[in-house]
Amino acid sequence: MTGNPTGFAGRAIGFGPFRPVSAMIEEQTDRSPERPAVTYDGRTLTYRQLDDLVNGLAATLAGHGVGKGDVVAALLVNSLELPVTYLALMKLGAAFVPLDPSWPRERIRDTLEVLPDGPILCAADDALPPDSRHRAVTVDLDGIVPTGRRPAVDLGPGDPVYGYFTSGTTGTPKCAMNLHGGLTNRFRFMTRYFAATGDDVVLQNSRHTSDSAIWQLFWPLTTGGRTVLPVQGEFLNLRHTIDLIAQYGITTADFVSSVFNALVAVVDGDETALGGLSTLRRLIVGSEAVNPPAVHRLMSLLPGLSVTNGYGPTEASIGMVFHRVSAADGDTIPLGRPIDNCYAVVVDDDLRPLPPGATGEIAIGGACLGAGYLGDPAATAKAFVRNPFPQRIPGDRLYLTGDLGHLDGAGLLFFSGRKDFQVKIHGVRIELGEIAAAAQRCPGVRQAEVLVGEQAGTKALALFASGNGLTESALGAELRRTLPRTSLPRYFFLLPEMPLHDNGKVDRGRLQEILDGRLAEDTALLAESVPTTSLADQVLRAMRSALGWPGLTASTHFAESGGDSIQALSAVHMITAETGVRVDVKDLYDHPTADDLTFLIERRRRDGAAIEEESVLMARDSALPEGEPIRPAPRPERLRTVLVTGATGFVGSRLVHELLDRTDLRVACLARAAGDQAATERVVAALTERGLWERRFADRLDGYAGDLALPGLGLDTRTWEHLARTCDLVLHNGAMVNFLFDYRAHRQVNVRGTIELVRLAMAYRPVPVHYVSTLAAIQEEALHRGERLAEDCDPSLARTPAGGYSRSKWVAERYLAEARNRGALVTVLRLGEIMPSADNGYPNPVAFTHLLLSAFLRLGVRPDVATRSDYTPVDYVASRVAAAVSDTGVWGRTLHVFRSESVSLDDVLARAGVPIAPIPCGDFVSLVRETGRATGDRELTTLASLLPAVQDEGELRRAFGSLLTDNPALFRKDECHRLEQRWRLDEGTLDGPIAAYHARLASRNGNGLALTTGQRG
Repeated sequence: MTGNPTGFAGRAIGFGPFRPVSAMIEEQTDRSPERPAVTYDGRTLTYRQLDDLVNGLAATLAGHGVGKGDVVAALLVNSLELPVTYLALMKLGAAFVPLDPSWPRERIRDTLEVLPDGPILCAADDALPPDSRHRAVTVDLDGIVPTGRRPAVDLGPGDPVYGYFTSGTTGTPKCAMNLHGGLTNRFRFMTRYFAATGDDVVLQNSRHTSDSAIWQLFWPLTTGGRTVLPVQGEFLNLRHTIDLIAQYGITTADFVSSVFNALVAVVDGDETALGGLSTLRRLIVGSEAVNPPAVHRLMSLLPGLSVTNGYGPTEASIGMVFHRVSAADGDTIPLGRPIDNCYAVVVDDDLRPLPPGATGEIAIGGACLGAGYLGDPAATAKAFVRNPFPQRIPGDRLYLTGDLGHLDGAGLLFFSGRKDFQVKIHGVRIELGEIAAAAQRCPGVRQAEVLVGEQAGTKALALFASGNGLTESALGAELRRTLPRTSLPRYFFLLPEMPLHDNGKVDRGRLQEILDGRLAEDTALLAESVPTTSLADQVLRAMRSALGWPGLTASTHFAESGGDSIQALSAVHMITAETGVRVDVKDLYDHPTADDLTFLIERRRRDGAAIEEESVLMARDSALPEGEPIRPAPRPERLRTVLVTGATGFVGSRLVHELLDRTDLRVACLARAAGDQAATERVVAALTERGLWERRFADRLDGYAGDLALPGLGLDTRTWEHLARTCDLVLHNGAMVNFLFDYRAHRQVNVRGTIELVRLAMAYRPVPVHYVSTLAAIQEEALHRGERLAEDCDPSLARTPAGGYSRSKWVAERYLAEARNRGALVTVLRLGEIMPSADNGYPNPVAFTHLLLSAFLRLGVRPDVATRSDYTPVDYVASRVAAAVSDTGVWGRTLHVFRSESVSLDDVLARAGVPIAPIPCGDFVSLVRETGRATGDRELTTLASLLPAVQDEGELRRAFGSLLTDNPALFRKDECHRLEQRWRLDEGTLDGPIAAYHARLASRNGNGLALTTGQRG
């Protein structure tokens, strides 16, 4: 298939009856026996000579008991003996396993222990451990007796052909076995793909212990071509490689990406070296992510050269995804499409196929699939899973590659990095491969790798880059232009060349050593007590201490250096204490460098200016200016399009799903992104992550890049006009939620963003506004009255809430109440404590309730006090909000949306069958703080910052009792109840939601999440 509307890629193509590779080579021998076949170090074997030597060695090996189905170690180096040995074993039906005499003796011993007992083919037995030398069978070309008698062994596509030990193995090595059928399929595809005519001269440019060497050695021999082997140890010598290409007229070669990048650097600007590559017609680049600028540069230097990006794990028959690179690819080169009779699908953790654009794990199947790991059924079962898509992908198994990627609508596969290279820093999930790819697009960068360093429980990104004329400032500026702040590296290491393993891949262990050395230096510097003699020194020291980075300069951006909300809070508290001038988090975000913040503090000292009081600021924000165009919105006969904000968040993604699933509405979503397509992809990814996406939604979902924090919502004039004209209702759910921040920090998104949305709703034809608020906005009023507060409570008469987030929602409600008084059709939906639903148990990672319950489960204890809330599942909320969108009977009213049952949080896990032991509140607070400090766990550290700081146990018990709000005891929901009756929405039981949430918590293994978000859903 070429299109990919369903998230699968691959196609079947017929090649006729199966022919093993050895038989294909024999056919070429019979056709042209005197043509050159294999060349090494100046010596060439013709097809006839090669066949005679292979047959002679096969006879010898058969005498040693080697036969069909055996797995045989080949401890050889590049030489003519290498292809002769491999082919002899192929003809006997035995699988060869390449080993390397240069490996450490311990690794050779470990790999031999994985393989069955039997002959070990080698050039000399002294390369073997002493206890294995009795198994040695030496292979010497001059000692082989040639014969024209070919072994008569019947081979099938399911017979093993070779095994390779996977790269990067630690502990017990794993030998990935592959089959004759997969190898034949790969070679037949290459012959068709390259339109081979038999004149190819291929350089075996991969190390012989890499499976890429197999096609370089034998594919040309199946077409009548020729293969050239470099002298052992020279394949990383690029000058020697260029000379070999020129000497033998090499037409086709394969390069590991890091070696390819270095090759481009060598020939760029060197006409003589470039001339040595003039015979090349095609290259395959793979094994690591390609560097687009390097590929495009070589193609411009050699206009007749075709470059293919190749992808495939060792567990499959060499590369099984190809893409011929073109200028149209630009800076994002896809992996491509599966080759003939091979398939790829991108899946989530539950093996569900993801839609185009959604990132997940790449799974492969079809003819390429190997047999698994030799002698290791447990590892095989973990990686080779049952095929849940037999109607789309032939075979009963799929291989989970561990690679992350996505398929686009045309069926092209894109690589996003390794699953084990995905990290979480400050609560944000970061893919290291995406940062490396962004760095490789920067001018002058040939190769880039990203590692994570950890210091005093704080993680930071480190970028290693090699190239020409690189500077940290230029590279940092380019990355700031293309990456979100959370993905910006703190450390930059500019290297003349990347350290490489002997297989040509980057030596990440060596990079880690370099990073560890730098972190050790930083730790020593932070431990030094340096007196601060000036205001600038005080500010800089506080920011360095909060970030754990002694290298922070006075002009370095705090957030772009990885600073999160907790570190910001720590910095401003320290600065306020040391300088005597009040500084808050908003000041740090507005003045993000030590220089800027110092200037602000100096100005406040000089002018005696105080920070504008929150009460004054809130009063001004809630006032509706006289000139503001507020008009009554007519009730449309039919809703067609709803604009939703906060669509990527916990509640927002549910609201989008509910509207798409239960109505025929078109849903327009405002989301922060680089463009409208990226905004759509963000919303789709959010729904997919929570198991809410369905392909049928695609035609009714539109994303628009915008930002609630920006004037005009960050929309250009054309988009603003389009949304104002086409949207029939605004469902404003987006918000910033951070319980550590004050009103000023929440103001821009939660208040000014709401004002901008009202302006949008009034801009062309007045349309209704549905505003998702919180019961916390009027909680103080409910507590003061001592009675259950009705939904029609006027927020302008309610008491001021305590927290910054609650205050921002209260101020926004006051503004909307005034707009409603002037005729605007505004519906307010105040939500209670939103919890996971029964269908997936997916939590809101920033919710205080989640932090508490997660800590209960992980620590095995809870504070000995009842903490009550309404525990309202998110699908419960979404169903009622969606009903309020469709039901004009509630338009212009206020609804309290919460579940009527009062639930004690200490009882939740017990209801899931996991009772948690109670301990004194003070002990619980200490345990959370100490565990968070010892482990560096962001979730526990965040929870610790939110827990009461008092010492007295009695005061602590009272404080814990009021951490959450018992909304059923404080609020009425009469209007919401009438809506529920009309739409037949019942309360339901909590058994399912609690069980699903517990299952999700239990499977998380304590992975930390931070309490910092941008715009809430």
